[in-house]
Amino acid sequence: MKLLITAIGKRVQLIKYLKRHFTIVGADCSMLVPASFHVDRFCLVSPCNNPGYVEEIIDICRKYEIDIILPLYEKEFYILDLARDEFLKNGTFLMLSDRRVLDICSDKWETYQFFIRNNISTPMSFKNRGECNLEFPMFIKPRRGMGSCNSHELNDMEEFNYYFERISEPIVQEKLSGVEYTIDCVSDLQGKAVSVVPRERIEVRAGEVTKTRTVKDMELIEQTEFLLNKLGSIGPATVQCFRTAEGEIKFTEINARVGGGVPLAIEAGIDYGKLFIDLINGNKPELLLGDFKELTMLRYDEAVFI
Repeated sequence: MKLLITAIGKRVQLIKYLKRHFTIVGADCSMLVPASFHVDRFCLVSPCNNPGYVEEIIDICRKYEIDIILPLYEKEFYILDLARDEFLKNGTFLMLSDRRVLDICSDKWETYQFFIRNNISTPMSFKNRGECNLEFPMFIKPRRGMGSCNSHELNDMEEFNYYFERISEPIVQEKLSGVEYTIDCVSDLQGKAVSVVPRERIEVRAGEVTKTRTVKDMELIEQTEFLLNKLGSIGPATVQCFRTAEGEIKFTEINARVGGGVPLAIEAGIDYGKLFIDLINGNKPELLLGDFKELTMLRYDEAVFI
């Protein structure tokens, strides 16, 4: 089968794993990306905000008879979602949740409201300055944004006022302490959880995890399964949460994509390639909730010389 991965950047390890099952076509708007040297075929495309971007992706799917598209860059999700039916006409399945789920994941206030509606524990949050009655320290982040960009701890009123004025559509929430987790997830095409792999974020650099370990925490796995089944996402997703010093699990964010640390989940025993093939072939994937090895991943930089 043939898999198109967009915005491949430096996702080298993910590509190496998926090559076990697929011929990989990679696309990016720059020639100078490390992953371009690890795909079976590389396609240079326009930036995703270019009016002709979708047509370029459709042309690639036709030319190389692509079976699945796996998008990695959040800014292109809505653009590709609009062309979902066009991809299907050409026999290509878009491995991405629908617009309803994208709205919940991409808008942090909608994520918070989703948690509240479904009685999922989450830090108290505010979007209006006058309503905020939290004690310092607090945490502020943009309502829409990727990664940890423009996210800050607030320790006093001076910092509160400074960042509230400078961040577009800020959300202020209680500052959590404890152990932070990213949970790598896969759901079937009916929106039911198939795989849930929590990993502790031991060390993070510029928003990307560099040291992490899988944890068989069944309470965390079961709560995440509940969250995913309420959300109804399909394919890959990542969930962020904390386990506080008091032992309470509080969920903070959901991303409708493959996480940067997903190679650890794959190495721990979750075969993403096989899951993707089972999903599009209509085979019911085996439930893999808690069925993984406990491993630690230490990441490092590696160079490509051209």
